[in-house]
Amino acid sequence: MEKRERAHLSSEIKGVLKNVSRTLYLSVNILPEPVRSAMGMGYLLCRVMDTVVDSPAIGTSEKRELLALMRGFHKPANSGAAVDKARALVHSAANQGERELLLKFGKIAALYSRFPEHEKELFSDLVDAVAAGMEMDLKFFPGGAPAALPAEADLERYCALIGGAPGVFWARLYREAIRRSTRAVSNFPSERDAEMIGSALQMTNILKDMAADLRIGRCYIPQTDLDTRNMKPAELLDPANMPRLRDITVKWTAWAVDRLDQSEAFMAAIPKTELALRAAVIWPVYWAMDSLEQVMNSNLLDPAARPKIRRSRVYSTIAATPPLLLSNTAFARGYRFRRETLIVSMNRGDFEGRAV
Repeated sequence: MEKRERAHLSSEIKGVLKNVSRTLYLSVNILPEPVRSAMGMGYLLCRVMDTVVDSPAIGTSEKRELLALMRGFHKPANSGAAVDKARALVHSAANQGERELLLKFGKIAALYSRFPEHEKELFSDLVDAVAAGMEMDLKFFPGGAPAALPAEADLERYCALIGGAPGVFWARLYREAIRRSTRAVSNFPSERDAEMIGSALQMTNILKDMAADLRIGRCYIPQTDLDTRNMKPAELLDPANMPRLRDITVKWTAWAVDRLDQSEAFMAAIPKTELALRAAVIWPVYWAMDSLEQVMNSNLLDPAARPKIRRSRVYSTIAATPPLLLSNTAFARGYRFRRETLIVSMNRGDFEGRAV
């Protein structure tokens, strides 16, 4: 694909992406081509599936049909049918932003068709894994009263599919970008490290969104964990039960931190000449750690107390980035400071349902 055509493709994707996710838009926007356009397209494909699967007004059979079509999106017949299906579901979307995304799916599909075949293979691996994770949602959460994932292994698999697979996609795009610009590179970013980081980012989202998910019938905290507290998923609808859940949320926060620890090795594998690639690792990792700190100081069962880092913190992280780009030590120092602060919050035993 010629540079001019790629630049035009990137501009079109950017226009769609800007209204979908603020923090992801910031991270993707700084990436060099062709990583930027590929990352943006991968996200949009997954976001369309997510919009349909998370819409309570859409029936389970229609959701499964859309996911099946997305698994074969590289086939023109499937992509056309998926666009038609999404268009038919527009009025069932939960809000105006999601309706606009489904309306733009035809444009997204047209942009997808312009990608080279080797990149479409990467998209297929990504979409297949994420679709499998969303099929878990449909299997375990029939709607109505909250239902829980059965066991720890189910939650770990879910995070690997919804978060880990995008991490692998991310690492593969980085690898190709590094190979194009740096001849003497022997240690490309590890797909395994990227999978672990992606899984941790997904766990962060699960913890942040717990109250909202419970109200659409989804309890990602495994029933085996709830059994240790003699709790049923429906009891988590009461914010007053947060103290009973705290040790479990600490456990899964620690699980996320253990995987985010791989970010130091992942950063060290990215050449210091690749400033944009490095920045696009720093931001989501730092923001995840900041979010987990909010998680530890919030009542996760209260819909009015959803953990959220302030916009000012997002932009202060961006402003503080330049010194980190050329120093793995500086990145590690910032990460470890956040880690130590978070560990203090995790070890604190005086939680009483506070909201930050």
